Amino acid sequence: MAEHLLVQISDIHLTLDGNLLPGVRPRENLIRALEVINASAIKPDVFILTGDLADTGAGACYEDLAQIFRRSASDGSADVIFLPGNHDDRAEFRRHLLGTEASNTPINQVHWRGGLRIISLDSSIPGQDDGELDGETLAFLTSELLAAAPDGTVVALHHPPIPSPIEPMSRLRLRNPHDLRSAIAGSDVRIVISGHNHHEAAGSIGSVPVWVSPSSAYRADVTKTDVFRGIAGSAFSRIDLADAELVVTVVTVPLE
Repeated sequence: MAEHLLVQISDIHLTLDGNLLPGVRPRENLIRALEVINASAIKPDVFILTGDLADTGAGACYEDLAQIFRRSASDGSADVIFLPGNHDDRAEFRRHLLGTEASNTPINQVHWRGGLRIISLDSSIPGQDDGELDGETLAFLTSELLAAAPDGTVVALHHPPIPSPIEPMSRLRLRNPHDLRSAIAGSDVRIVISGHNHHEAAGSIGSVPVWVSPSSAYRADVTKTDVFRGIAGSAFSRIDLADAELVVTVVTVPLE
């Protein structure tokens, strides 16, 4: 198997005026994250952006996001995969990031980087904050996994299939993790990656590792279990795949 280096950036939450929570500037945080990557030895093959890319689904934010990656993403050799989350608007997402006709159907995609297959699934439910893989999406996943990929498969979605220690976020996770577990059982899926919680977490679904990436916009205070409390902070995930090895590392982005 070939080696692959993936960078997962999640929950970017771009806004029209550049501000989000008091003191949180998500656009600046994203640009800092890309500057960290460009100044380092991190040379990603693929960027995977796992949802909540625009805080209110505004088309101008998706245009801005695409331009930021065209200007700033490494040396231009990396692929960029965009996934929707519960804050995103499917029609605007399609129009501005994928260049396809507006539609409110799930945005499910397959990308190849050499022998590595990345299947991105739309777990969003329009008008809801929790997530679900509907019948169309599960059928899409099952069909794609019928043939194995030379370097295995990464499955990416926004909503985690594992609980959070923050109870409000745990209630807003994927509704049907059992369906995902059944769909990937016995397949070549090496890892399931997600976002949504604004804090990192590791677990498993069946025998497959699950990774929940922190947010580039702001972080969740995991010492508060009964309420979601956002705090200043920004980070992304580095995922190294080689042969049978899998290593995930959190990279903290300096805010100043």
